[in-house]
Amino acid sequence: MAKPGTDFEDYVHYIYSTLLNLKGEKVRVSKRTTFKLPSGESYEVDVFYEFIHVGVRHRVAIECKDWKSPVSQGQILEFHQKIKNIGDDVVGIFVSRSGYQSGSNAVAARHKIRLLEAKDVPTIHGMLSQHITTSFIPEDGCIGEPFWYVAELDRPDGEPTGTYYAFPEDSPINIPLFISKQYALKFHASLPDKDKFKVYGMAQHKLRGLLAFAIPQKISFGIVFNYPTSNGGLKIKPLSAMELKNDYLLLDVPKSLEK
Repeated sequence: MAKPGTDFEDYVHYIYSTLLNLKGEKVRVSKRTTFKLPSGESYEVDVFYEFIHVGVRHRVAIECKDWKSPVSQGQILEFHQKIKNIGDDVVGIFVSRSGYQSGSNAVAARHKIRLLEAKDVPTIHGMLSQHITTSFIPEDGCIGEPFWYVAELDRPDGEPTGTYYAFPEDSPINIPLFISKQYALKFHASLPDKDKFKVYGMAQHKLRGLLAFAIPQKISFGIVFNYPTSNGGLKIKPLSAMELKNDYLLLDVPKSLEK
């Protein structure tokens, strides 16, 4: 039988694990992790994650309280002492189902602990919405892994709308993907309304997000292997969404997309 409160801990662990790996970074998020110190003391953390970004190590400890009563100042101080004993670089987050007693916010602010209530933790629906947004909205700075694509802007030199350039509806191919950025730039330059579009790189997490949508919808793709010809023609290899996944996707996918 699960300990009281562990369902809440498991939910928080699941949400943070999913959010932190939306882009396929493979950040390790552990639950009920025990830290044993050289002094012999040991401390358990409900949810813990660690990653290195731009050469800097980040460590975050999350305390979850599924209690009927608000969390007190004393419990915030106990959590602060716990994480400081584990390491001065550990950032603390406290999540309470029933809120906090008066004065807890001031104590948390003094010790740089972030206080959240259950309503602040993203819902499954919100998490999926964020995943869709993260997966589909083009981002500057992404490198093609291996593809580049053309996407619509809300205005010239504006922001991406999330709509990919697509061939006419009667075409056997829906979306072109370019194996080279230079091929994509040359094609973009040939468009009569090129100011409404921009070239972006498709990182692997973008490709996975696109396929999660494209496979059920049976969207077809065309891989462009060369520059456009003088009359605008393209050398294209047609691929189904499933073939694209099998040939080019390196990240794990949900089992529902394996069929």
